[in-house]
Amino acid sequence: MSRARKLGLYLEIFSTIMRNMRVGLHRSLRRPPSLSSSSLSEIIDMTGLYPQNLAQGDALRGENWLAGDYTLPGAAVKIANTSPFDVPVANADWLASLHSFGWLRHICALSSTRGPSATAFYINDWIRRSPVRVKEAMRPDITALRLMNWSAAMPGILPTLERREIDVIRQALSQQSKYLARCMDEESDGVRRLTAAFGLAYAGLAFSGDGKWVRQGVEVILRDLRRQILSDGGHVSRSPAVLADILHHVLVLEAAMHARGVQVPGSLEETRKRMQAMLALVCHSDGGLGLFNGATARSAAEIAPLLAGSNSKNVMSYAQRSGYQRVACGKLCLLVDAGQAGGGAGTETSHAAPLSLEMSYATDRIIVNCGPNLVHGEKWLLASRGVAAHSAFGFDTDMNDPFLRSGLGARVLGHRLRPENWHVTCRRVEDTTGTWLETSHDQFATSHGVRYNRRLFVDTAGEDLRGEDMLMPASSKSRYIAARFHLRFHLHPQVAATLQAGGSSVLLVSRGGHGWQFRFAPQADQILKIEESVFMGDAGIPQRCQQISIAGTLQPKDTQMKWAMRYVGRIGRRR
Repeated sequence: MSRARKLGLYLEIFSTIMRNMRVGLHRSLRRPPSLSSSSLSEIIDMTGLYPQNLAQGDALRGENWLAGDYTLPGAAVKIANTSPFDVPVANADWLASLHSFGWLRHICALSSTRGPSATAFYINDWIRRSPVRVKEAMRPDITALRLMNWSAAMPGILPTLERREIDVIRQALSQQSKYLARCMDEESDGVRRLTAAFGLAYAGLAFSGDGKWVRQGVEVILRDLRRQILSDGGHVSRSPAVLADILHHVLVLEAAMHARGVQVPGSLEETRKRMQAMLALVCHSDGGLGLFNGATARSAAEIAPLLAGSNSKNVMSYAQRSGYQRVACGKLCLLVDAGQAGGGAGTETSHAAPLSLEMSYATDRIIVNCGPNLVHGEKWLLASRGVAAHSAFGFDTDMNDPFLRSGLGARVLGHRLRPENWHVTCRRVEDTTGTWLETSHDQFATSHGVRYNRRLFVDTAGEDLRGEDMLMPASSKSRYIAARFHLRFHLHPQVAATLQAGGSSVLLVSRGGHGWQFRFAPQADQILKIEESVFMGDAGIPQRCQQISIAGTLQPKDTQMKWAMRYVGRIGRRR
């Protein structure tokens, strides 16, 4: 890290410490909000604003929740016959997820006889416990999410409630809205403050009719969107999941403004259209998200409502600022992360795996990244953010640590990426034969003295994918190190892999019975193997899968690896 970057990092640490001290003092002097009051605040409407197509849940996950599976980002928790609010989990991420009520939509998705009553029970149980002194529960962004998630559930539960229960919920919504208006500015720049602003603007429209709250929230929203949303529609974190979440809030707010007859700012609509175009780019052919930079799997049913009204037939092929490439030929879809991770604010969940890729065919995922581990603590999460957890190239040892892993910087700023420049490049060429991507980066220039180059080709039929990975000296003064490396291709859990041809090829069979042959031309001491791996793309929970691994040793001059994947037709459906 250069001296100037170090100085900038130290200044940011100092300013953040001072700001946290100031905010902490304000919070210690503020009286906790009361969820009940002798006078009932006026609330315009609790039912008609939240678009129900954006609140769809998974009934299976709802059933598991009622059975005691309270697994959320932060911890895997399974305990029957106990309220989730009684579970003694000290993990801050899990507590924040619990009190945000993001899981409530899965309860709402249950049958009409179970869903409404269970939903009403959890809301009333939270109000009865009044956890206003729980730090994670009263974070401004968590309060905002809770307000919006309760609002989404209201149409289903109001017919089952007595008048007294309705008044209790109305009062709790009103008091939380007032609390959010007082503390929203305490959040630092970033996704948290943006989320809090969406909640305040929505509360002004839904729960109070307070135009001041709407103006205050929208002002912060427009300002922070200008800071966080890139010119191509991507988010500064480069995370498809963060982009989807913010787009979700934008659509909810626009729907509420239309319902109240409030004009939607033109800049908000323009930003939303750019975000929709970017989100479509980072989706696979099955309509779900690619697993890059902290994203977990989101199905087409979740993504489609976010893209409603956009031009779904004309999906972008590349996003220069966000750094993603999408090659869609025939039924094949190839996503490549060709972006520059610059470090700094907004990269607390970003991954360090330039030129990682994912590939799908029709509705089947074939090659994937592992995704983030969200339930086994910081060490597992940091490991899942590293290059080995991606379909990418990496050395076995001596790589520079890309994260603020420990020390004062990590405690104050989080485990963000270090502000390094990997000089990622990408050139795209399309002709009558197919699409070429010529990419490179120098993430390993200082640690191993080499520059990494990757060339990819997809034919127009979408049945032939070829790759060439090469390591070249970063400069004439680079010192040769005989380091061991792995080129990894992680496979989706529903893909079966079989080694063939004496270890020079692998037969892959997807869930839908699509067969692909992976071929490799070994050089020097390179070995093709099938190894165990772990897939964490499903809600951040680890499950077993396989990976294709090419292992070798860095050579004195150029080190080259050539591989190809060819579609071999339908082999038979697997259960």
